[in-house]
Amino acid sequence: MFNSIEKMIEEWLSETDCSQLPGAGKPLNLDDYFRWPEDERLGFSLLKSSGFAPVEVEQLGEIGRLRSELKACADDVTRAQLRHRLQEEEVKLNLSIERARRKRR
Repeated sequence: MFNSIEKMIEEWLSETDCSQLPGAGKPLNLDDYFRWPEDERLGFSLLKSSGFAPVEVEQLGEIGRLRSELKACADDVTRAQLRHRLQEEEVKLNLSIERARRKRR
């Protein structure tokens, strides 16, 4: 089974210009990913790649977008607003993760 999957990936890579993929050439930031319990990571990854992302995965995307926007922003007022929105999203995500952990106990 894995050999056929590897073959499909290799074929796709040979037919696709990977330099145009989002985040190409940039290191992956997996800090948020590893905050999730290990047994839930694979499920969330599968859901996301199928287009059925849970709210928490969408929050991770929003956090990443806000971080990028913050890095590129030069205006102090806008930076303060972005920083505030980023903190709010991080708190929401952390609360969601904590709720999920408590449910499993």
